[in-house]
This record gives sequence, structure tokens and C-alpha cells, in this order.
Amino acid sequence: MQSHSTNALICLLLSWSFFGCASSESSAETKNQPVAQVSEISILKLDSLRQAYPDAILLDVRDDQEWATGHLNGASFISYDWDDRKSHLSTLPWDRPVLIYCEAGGRSGVMTEELRIIGHPRIVDLIGGISSWSDANRPVVFDSPVEIPGSKN
Repeated sequence: MQSHSTNALICLLLSWSFFGCASSESSAETKNQPVAQVSEISILKLDSLRQAYPDAILLDVRDDQEWATGHLNGASFISYDWDDRKSHLSTLPWDRPVLIYCEAGGRSGVMTEELRIIGHPRIVDLIGGISSWSDANRPVVFDSPVEIPGSKN
């Protein structure tokens, strides 16, 4: 079980990562375009992330068969294998962080990059994926995916 000071440190690091790393360049191009913020954090820190960002969207990007074998509680789903996945990614609201995971980390990295290119401002790639989660004897569920809320602002 994590201590209060560990959770506080994670919250501090996440706040710095999401809001304090933007470049201070003053070019017109930088001022007119949002700076995408991408973080990589162990999936085993998910409970702390959810405490720090209760409105975050948890996104499973594995395929349909993998989804059916179990997934994280509260997860939305956009399959890496869908031909139109980029159009689904573009519907994610921009005012909420997106926490992305896959089986082991490869596909979530690709989807993180696709979201970054689209311009989403707050993305967390959950390193280790559901394999690390399961290896740590953490629970999975078998319910329907959480509907992806709203569209980007």
C-alpha cells in the first residue's frame, strides 16, 4: 500500500508534467498552438493517477479479443485495429487527461503519438500495460466499455 507522501509526490510530479513543462518560447507559432503534454507513467501508479485526476479518461487500445479477456475498471475502448481509430481519438474531450494502456506498452505508445499529433494537451501512456497490472495481481473486469464522453473542445 502506498504512503500518503508517495501519493503527494506523484500528484506533484503529474502537475509539473502536465502544466509546467511547456516551452517558454515566444514565437507566434508557439503562442497560437497548444503544446501537447505527454507523460509515461507505470500502470501500477494508476490508483494514484485516478485520485489526482478523477475526471481522466482511461482508454484501452488493445483489440476486441483482448478486451474480452478482461480490462481495467472504468475503461473506454478504441481498438488499435480499427481502421477509423483516428476519428475516434479525435472525439476525446480536450479538457480531460487521457490515460492510455494496451497489453504491454507498444500500441499505447503509437496511440499516444497519434493523440499528440492531433494536439490533445494531456496524455499519459501507462507503461507496462495490462500485463504488468495482471502480474501484480490487480483486478480486471468484464463489463462494457465506458462511453467516450463528449467531443473535443
